[in-house]
Amino acid sequence: MASIIERIRRRLITDYQKKRYMQVASQVLQTPALRPGDSPFMALSMVQQRDVIPYLVAIKSFSRVTRPQRITIVCDPSIGETERALFKKHIPFVELRRAQEFQDARIPKGGTWERLAAIASYSSDNYVVQLDADTLTVAPLDEVSSAIRSHHGFVLGEKADQQILTLEQASHHSTDWENRHIQALAEKRMVEAGLSLPLYTRGCSGFTGFPPNAHMQAHMFEFSAKMAQCTKGRWSEWGTEQVTSNYLVANAPQSRVLPYPKYSTPEVRIDEIAFFHFIGYVRYTNSLYREKTRSILPRLHEPLQ
Repeated sequence: MASIIERIRRRLITDYQKKRYMQVASQVLQTPALRPGDSPFMALSMVQQRDVIPYLVAIKSFSRVTRPQRITIVCDPSIGETERALFKKHIPFVELRRAQEFQDARIPKGGTWERLAAIASYSSDNYVVQLDADTLTVAPLDEVSSAIRSHHGFVLGEKADQQILTLEQASHHSTDWENRHIQALAEKRMVEAGLSLPLYTRGCSGFTGFPPNAHMQAHMFEFSAKMAQCTKGRWSEWGTEQVTSNYLVANAPQSRVLPYPKYSTPEVRIDEIAFFHFIGYVRYTNSLYREKTRSILPRLHEPLQ
C-alpha cells in the first residue's frame, strides 16, 4: 500500500497535470462547429459535466476522420443548460438525451448502464459507435471505417493479437486472473449461465462499434438477468456494463478486436498509436495527454476529411 506521502505526491501530480491539460484543451472552444458527415453511423457518448471539454476534443478529433452522420450525447444528471448550449453550439445537429430516459428495472442503475441501454435502443436501425470522452484520434482509423461500411463489430482490446473467444475459452482464461473484481467473477460464471449467444472478449467498452441489430436490447436484458443469478448479488457493481458490452459486441457479425497498439492506452509504442484511450490511471500522470491534444487542435480548424 502506498504511503501517505506517496499518495499526496500522486495527487499533486494529478492535479497539476489536469490543470495544465484543461488550459490547453479549452482551446477546442475556438474551433469550428462540426457538421453532419457522410458516414452512415451514430457516435454516442455519455458525458458528465467535468468531461465536457475533453469530450469536445474527443468527438471533434474522431469526427475529423470518420465523419458520422449522427452524434448523440446521453447527458449525465450533472449536465445543465449551460453545457447543453455548449454542445449545441459545437455540434448543431447533436441529439441530447437524459440518462434517466434509459433506466430500466431489468438492468442495474448507474455505472454507465444507461449508456449501454441507449446503444441497444438505437442499434435496432443504426450502426452505433460508443466513444469515451477520454479518447483522442490522431490518425486515420481505417479498421473502424471498414467495419462501419461492412456492418461488422469492433472493440478496443488490451493486448496484441487478441481474439474473440467462446464462453468456454473466456471462462478458462479467467481462472488465471487472481482478482476479486466483478469482471473476473462474471467471466468465470458466464459459461454456466445458460446464455443464448456463444462468444465473448475481454475488451474495453470505451470504444466499441455495434452494427444494426434488432435483437440487441433483448440480448442485453437476457444477459443481465442470467448473470445476476450467478454472481451472488454482485451484479450491480461497477464493471458489469463493460462485461455486458463485451458479450454483445463479441457476438455481432464478424466482430474483431482492434489492432494493438494502434488502438490502445498509451503504455507501449506510443508513436504507433492512432487512437488513444487515456483511461484514468494514465490520464494525468504526465504531460502526454496535454501534448497530444495540443498537437491535434490545429487540425480541428480544417474541413472534415
